[in-house]
Amino acid sequence: MSNLGAKLSRWARKLHVPLNSKDAATDPRIPELLREGRWIGMIYFDLVDFELTEQIYGTLYCRQVLTALDELINERAEELLAPHRVLEISRRGDDLVVYFHATHSPPPSGPELSRTAEQLRERLGTELSARCKHLIPTGLNFHVGFSLIEPDDDTRENAERALYKAYKEAVLVAKNQVDALEMERRRDFTDLLLNEAIHMVYQPILRMDSGRIIGYEALCRGPENSFFTSPLNLFGYAEKTNHLYALDRIARKKALAGLIELSGAMLFLNINPKVVHDPTFRADEIRDHLQELGTTPDRVVFEITERTGIEDFRSFRQSLEYYRQHGFKVAVDDAGAGYSSLQAVAELQPDFIKIDQSLIRDIDQNATKRILVETFLTFGEKTGGRIIAEGIETADELATLQGLGVPFGQGFFLALPAYPPPPVDVAAARLMKENDTQSVRDRNSRLGRIVPVGGISQGVTTMNIHTVTKDVVDFFTGHPQVEGVAVLGDDHRPAGLIMRDKLFNQLGTQFGFAVYTERPIYLVMDPQALIVENDTPVEVVSQLAMARPDHKVYDSIIVTKNGIYHGLVSVRQLLDAITGIQVEAARFANPLTGLPGNRLIEEELLSRLGGGQPFSVIYTDLDHFKGFNDRYGFERGDQAIKMTASILTEQVSRLGRPDDLVGHIGGDDFIVVTRPEVSEAICRGIIEAFDERVPELYDPEDRERGYIDSRDRQDRPVRLPLMTVSLALINCHPGHYQSPEELSRIAAGLKKYAKSMEGSVFVKERRHRPS
Repeated sequence: MSNLGAKLSRWARKLHVPLNSKDAATDPRIPELLREGRWIGMIYFDLVDFELTEQIYGTLYCRQVLTALDELINERAEELLAPHRVLEISRRGDDLVVYFHATHSPPPSGPELSRTAEQLRERLGTELSARCKHLIPTGLNFHVGFSLIEPDDDTRENAERALYKAYKEAVLVAKNQVDALEMERRRDFTDLLLNEAIHMVYQPILRMDSGRIIGYEALCRGPENSFFTSPLNLFGYAEKTNHLYALDRIARKKALAGLIELSGAMLFLNINPKVVHDPTFRADEIRDHLQELGTTPDRVVFEITERTGIEDFRSFRQSLEYYRQHGFKVAVDDAGAGYSSLQAVAELQPDFIKIDQSLIRDIDQNATKRILVETFLTFGEKTGGRIIAEGIETADELATLQGLGVPFGQGFFLALPAYPPPPVDVAAARLMKENDTQSVRDRNSRLGRIVPVGGISQGVTTMNIHTVTKDVVDFFTGHPQVEGVAVLGDDHRPAGLIMRDKLFNQLGTQFGFAVYTERPIYLVMDPQALIVENDTPVEVVSQLAMARPDHKVYDSIIVTKNGIYHGLVSVRQLLDAITGIQVEAARFANPLTGLPGNRLIEEELLSRLGGGQPFSVIYTDLDHFKGFNDRYGFERGDQAIKMTASILTEQVSRLGRPDDLVGHIGGDDFIVVTRPEVSEAICRGIIEAFDERVPELYDPEDRERGYIDSRDRQDRPVRLPLMTVSLALINCHPGHYQSPEELSRIAAGLKKYAKSMEGSVFVKERRHRPS
């Protein structure tokens, strides 16, 4: 063979092109149809990088993939090619050819054949990837080519050669990815730009605490039922064909026109980073256009998509600063999705940070995602960037985000994108209001108060005590993520616990399977499982769990409410909750006592004042603390403050509720927020415990004398009695008080009066307040 012949042979083998017409042999009926003057359609498929796939995953797995491909194409070809009739399906290696025909229909046009081939490629690729996910987790895709053999004299005379030529053409189309569909798309896209055939839909962005709409994101859509309906396809194609600026101008113009329908809310306008270099993207022109619409730049937020990398942050930041000087705001989109998101947030210092939906998806089930979102919240608080959670799609995601304190949210669960700009979904709005009080309490609980275990329990499927063991085995087999289930009696009270590993171990013994599979589950359950009430603090539950025998330490804990099954908590959830308490407490707590500081105290008071329910506030102050501190020094003074914090926490834990607050205002000033019906009992408990323990802080001789020698502010010698505590109690009914500052002023007067009395006392506000 000549050198040229050898090269052609290698080229043909590489592209899987037959070297002669015999290699393209098919069912004899196909050449016969060609001789009869009928048309034949051909679609060729080649698995992308299958040779590399075989190197990575091995020949055995790849053979199973090809077997699955054979089954799939034989099952679906007739359906996917209808109304055409499949004549033959031929596979060699990872190359597949489908021949088809229709007796009473004309041959398809080039674009029609291209569309059919593309649809087949997408459907087969999706379904094959799904079937083979356990073999090739990275997914599978096809190159696709096509050809049409139309009847003519040459075809009738040499049908085999016509088939061979058609086969080569289909292979080359697949390898070069040249198709008629691309040409048709180019024509459609040109018409789209010429006719400005796009429209805008708007999706609300809400305050998570109130459900109030603060803005709308403008989302661009192409013509319905077309390739360009999806914004990813639309803008991706625009960038691919160098028409991004032109498309963005149209989208920007149409989005801004919708501002007048947003009822004063902000407009979040998606901006590709490359667009800042567009000469027509000028802040003064946009500002003038907004003035014509009767609005101002501060209602427009340029949302920078993070998925397109920013190459020169310095230049880009300077460009954005130009728009900010004109009053526009900036948001970074898709933060946390990868690429340069963290750098974008750090470099651009945005007004809003939109957390990518990949971090929001299933956040209620993923502790790592919750930690990442908490990190963004901390970052936002320190830099002034307000956090928006994107892609909220379930009630559980919403509740979790509200519990974490995420201020703003957006997603299909809250409202679908639409035009005219839609309101919040009624069911979602109701759920947000129901969640709000609980989420504030949950969040503040993690910041220094008691966290009830019921707040982290999950309503996992339960089993009746008479359930047959094999049904429980089937359940565990079908739900591999479930570690354990509670076994309930007919009265819905817990009777025991079944843990997956222990059940399988027991059935795996010599006679275990034969003895137990057809018998009730109560014979193999643990009847001595740890059961706690839903208001038990997680710290207490943790201690109880760790005190169990070694073989039970990692068993789940059953949670009840008034003795009735409420949910299940795994040890991992328990540890996550305790870690969350420690992390959140460290973020906002007073560094000396670990109690919530002024910011969280103010949040709690505002929440209670607006909550429509009565509550009580106990302001606490130590008497003679300055003299004690001067006499014994700061270290002993810190001991006194920490002892006071401990006493307050103990009394509230004993008499109050899990959502009560003990806060440290600063120095020797503390606050308790609780319920009116227990407020006086808490005050008495604090006084009794304080008076009992405070002598321990003094030296023996001072303790015995009952006073210390000190000096007053005029430097005169004085004798100060042992420290006492003064409490100011205010019962707050709806509408009586308007702000934390008002409560603080009233408390100051009450404390002054209390300090004028001897010993530890509490003084209650009794003046009439108009409702």
